[in-house]
Amino acid sequence: MKKIIYLILALFVITAGCRKDDKKDLKVPLSVKHIWPNSGKAGTIVTIEGRGFNRDVKVSFSGADATVVDVKDTVMVVLAPEKGTTGTVTVKLENEQAGAGNYTYQDLTMKGVSPGNGPAGTNVSIRGEGFSSLKGPAAVTINGIAATVTSLNDTLLIAAVPANAGSGPVKVTVDGKSVTGPGFIFQQINSIKPLKGGKGTRVVITGEGFPAVAADNTVDVNGTLLSVVSATGTEIVADIKNDVRTGPLSVTINGQKTVGPVFTVIPPPVLQTVAPLSGPAGQEVTISGSNFSGLTDENEILFNGVKATIKTVAEKQLVVTVPAGAGTGNMKVTVNGQTTMGPVFKEQSLGIMKLAPDNGLEGTEVIITGVGFSTNLTDNQVTINGAPVTVKSAAATTLTVTLPAGFTTGTLDVQVGSLKATGPVFRKAGVITLAGGPTTGLFRWPEGITVDSRGNIYVTDNNQLLKFLPDGTQVPFVGNAGGTAGYRDANGTTAMLEGPRSLAIDAQDNIYVVDGGAQRSYVRKVTPAGDVSTVWSISGRIPGGLCVSRSGTLYVSMMYQGVFRVESNGATTRIGNGSQSIPYQMTIDASGVLYFGGGDFYSPYIARVSETGSYSYLAGAVFQEGFADGQGSMARLGSPMGVALDPTTGNIYFHDDMNRAVRMVTPGGEVTTITGAQGTFIPFKGGYKDGTLKEALFQQAQNLCVDKDGNIYLLDGGNKAIRKIVLK
Repeated sequence: MKKIIYLILALFVITAGCRKDDKKDLKVPLSVKHIWPNSGKAGTIVTIEGRGFNRDVKVSFSGADATVVDVKDTVMVVLAPEKGTTGTVTVKLENEQAGAGNYTYQDLTMKGVSPGNGPAGTNVSIRGEGFSSLKGPAAVTINGIAATVTSLNDTLLIAAVPANAGSGPVKVTVDGKSVTGPGFIFQQINSIKPLKGGKGTRVVITGEGFPAVAADNTVDVNGTLLSVVSATGTEIVADIKNDVRTGPLSVTINGQKTVGPVFTVIPPPVLQTVAPLSGPAGQEVTISGSNFSGLTDENEILFNGVKATIKTVAEKQLVVTVPAGAGTGNMKVTVNGQTTMGPVFKEQSLGIMKLAPDNGLEGTEVIITGVGFSTNLTDNQVTINGAPVTVKSAAATTLTVTLPAGFTTGTLDVQVGSLKATGPVFRKAGVITLAGGPTTGLFRWPEGITVDSRGNIYVTDNNQLLKFLPDGTQVPFVGNAGGTAGYRDANGTTAMLEGPRSLAIDAQDNIYVVDGGAQRSYVRKVTPAGDVSTVWSISGRIPGGLCVSRSGTLYVSMMYQGVFRVESNGATTRIGNGSQSIPYQMTIDASGVLYFGGGDFYSPYIARVSETGSYSYLAGAVFQEGFADGQGSMARLGSPMGVALDPTTGNIYFHDDMNRAVRMVTPGGEVTTITGAQGTFIPFKGGYKDGTLKEALFQQAQNLCVDKDGNIYLLDGGNKAIRKIVLK
């Protein structure tokens, strides 16, 4: 029994010895990192930072023992001893000793710094004693960089953190004496990546002065908090979990905010076209759309889950190569964490890359470029929306086809054997002459044009209101057939007009005509049956543009006086204080906002007038003529004439006469050229040519209108023709 007890005691002694050795092995070596303040009177509270401290630690100032007020593993607080002298501060613990730097006995001392962190410009309050001097002001440095002192008394200094100071100790110098305080943590955001995105985007913030604990960093974009994923002293990674608004990204640490660059919120990527939609591994695929990134690493494209190699990037186009093993499945485009699903892609030897042209009318010849076509003409089966398309010639990478009568907008597809390839959309669009032409003599100098709900077109010319059926056939309507000028309210050809110009049409297909001359001008109303009546007249002033609201209210423009509303009693009310002269047709939307073109080189803009009479520019800018698509005032217009509203989209169409082009502006102000100048963007490149939207040429057109199907009718005065622009 005794042997067992002795054995247990021996094991206990051995175990205890092991534990003691373990603790000895885990002991942190004594070291001192920082002491502050490093000067002051006896009794000054001094903070010593380091490692390996415990309650047995001893501190002396030039050999005089100091009272240890509080001690923890990495920091302790002591009092400068009464009998101490200027010299070295020493820290002792058991058999270890570490120097803590020098302490100077003097009146100048530092008791605290607040805040202890912040960006450039932060006002730091420094508390202490001995800051005043009759010889010169106190000087402050942070990390050795001079800071501007904004307020000073004997016990308080306020200094602004200098730019690019970096992290380091706060130091105050007075009359050649100095005191060093605690380290100030300098916060700065150098960059954020990406600069654009939205919900789902992961942002990497680089800079300095960040806590290494993620939870100690608060990140927001324009006030909306982000989720901090990780942090180091120089980098924070944060995710945008909620919807945010464009604004600066900020990092807040201990209540101190550092403002960084603006983060711009954009929608997820938009895919407009992907071509080809099939092809072998290594085949280039072009993705057109918007909201892509111009930086390669901010875009990711997957083919059925397999990552593709990106060859070129731009904000509106990505070019990638088909990855091996893609198979058949949906594409996925992710830009800065925001994902859009794309179409199905087939990894196969047959694919369609390009159509030239990609729009046209019946009989248009189209060259299809791709891979995997058969050189045997009849092996290639081509369809558009299921309708057969005639193949004229065939090669391994090109097919030449002719669009059939009656086709509709849709994908142009090719089948070779058992393989089927879906092509890009071919749009039934283009320009045809509906009536007239340079050599027909049909018109003298047509000015106004409008279209009714049945697709009939009306044109003012030679003291007449001419009517054309949807197929372009002219039928008698209003005014003397010989073009004799006069003033007579009557029916059809017995009525007389004198110089009819602008036109407008209401919901009941009643047409309103600006008529008359300098002595007296009128607005004449023409019913669908051709009955003519006068609804308003004025003497001494010449009206120009005209439009009518859905409720039937008429608006006319006057030279240098802007827009007027015609009241039910025939009186006019000026809308706002506009001074514009608007000689051509205006338009008005469902909310009552009126739009017009500037009309000449000096007024190259599209403007609008609210119901309250507020005038503003939708696109273009005063005296900034040119030929460039773009947003708002960045777009360049030449001489925008008449305008017309597409009621199905809210877009405004106008003819830009200097640029010989039909152009469109969205309600948001984005200008796009639809057709004209053969797509060259060269001013005054006019002529007479029908064909695709890119081939068409016009000459000195003024007014246009839009039917219920979105077709545009342009009154091409220089070519004495009504041109029909098919877009759908």
